Amino acid sequence: MVGAAGFRFGDSLYEVAVIWYVFELTRNPFYTGLAAAIVMIPKTLNFLFGPIIEELNKKKVLVFAQYFQFLLMLAIPAGMLVGVESVWLVLAILFLISFLENFQGTAEIAVVPEIVPAEQRGAFNSLAASSQLLVDIAMKAAFAGSILFIGIGGIYFYNALTYLAAAFFFGFLKTDRPQRQRPAPQKMDWPSYRESLKQGFSYFFTGGLLVVCMPFLVANFSFGITSAILPVYAAERGGGAVYGYLILALTIGNLIGTAVVPKLMRYPLGRLMIVLPGCSFLLWTFSVVAGNLWVSIFVFGLAFVPFGMMSVLFITFLQTAIDEDKLARVSSIIDSVLVSAMPLGALLGGIFAPLIGAGNMMLLGGAGLAVIALYFTANKKIRSMPKIGAVHLNE
Repeated sequence: MVGAAGFRFGDSLYEVAVIWYVFELTRNPFYTGLAAAIVMIPKTLNFLFGPIIEELNKKKVLVFAQYFQFLLMLAIPAGMLVGVESVWLVLAILFLISFLENFQGTAEIAVVPEIVPAEQRGAFNSLAASSQLLVDIAMKAAFAGSILFIGIGGIYFYNALTYLAAAFFFGFLKTDRPQRQRPAPQKMDWPSYRESLKQGFSYFFTGGLLVVCMPFLVANFSFGITSAILPVYAAERGGGAVYGYLILALTIGNLIGTAVVPKLMRYPLGRLMIVLPGCSFLLWTFSVVAGNLWVSIFVFGLAFVPFGMMSVLFITFLQTAIDEDKLARVSSIIDSVLVSAMPLGALLGGIFAPLIGAGNMMLLGGAGLAVIALYFTANKKIRSMPKIGAVHLNE
């Protein structure tokens, strides 16, 4: 958990800065959309790595992914130091880092069943997410308000160091559970890789997961729009400080949601996935139309309280409902499918924001939450899903 928090520590330093940095350099929403899409595109390839990660030592995957990200991130301030400063260099490195996060993210999800019993995974995911978000808040509180004064090179340098720290802490991870027999790793050649990938896709498309994931695909298209135009929206409402406050507000809202979600684990998942996105949509919409800036920022943060709850519920659902021997490949397929709509949303958000206004694009971004609520309401099968732990696929 400390390693994951260290990784999040690093992410928090640059994710506040990079999109705003691109917007400041270009003053063009198209480039902010392009930057967001470039970072998201590698996630669509995540499904290719699930079968490989299942056969690897997940602790080593976590450690080496951090080392490589450390070296890549260090290249940015090093380039600035010798006078090589380019937004395209930054985007290329962030593309590679995002590519490596496919390994890190999938291994992080897949390692949990090896170290945490099924009945404790909801509480563990809540604690892990809350811890990482506390780090997130600390970093964004420190950097968001002074993003234009710290120096982008300093942010990337400290970011590189946090990847190194995360690798160190991941090195202490204990994944051996003698009470559970694990199949011996198989040699990964092309036929076995292809068969493993085929089984993963078959499990996803025929095991009941597709029908649950579909509304999140539409929602992620909307969130892609939001990620691209949030700097433009913030600039219209006040500038860089407003962007920092919005990012900080959504992070605090996420933290509250992830901290209190264990209290909701006893309720039916189908009902929660109607109420939570519905509430988030209403709060999001009100925050955009509110005339007072501080009310808008406050309500925007509140909109992410149920959003944070949904994130933990969804991850816990995957970890408890999917067969453990298929978790890495199936979760990587889900990640690829769900993220695939975000780059397109980001590009279109950057293109259409000057035409219809950033505020209207923000309303469109929030509509993705309404899609989730309406979809679960209309589908009787998933509307009647029981509480997490009692959900069984193929039923």
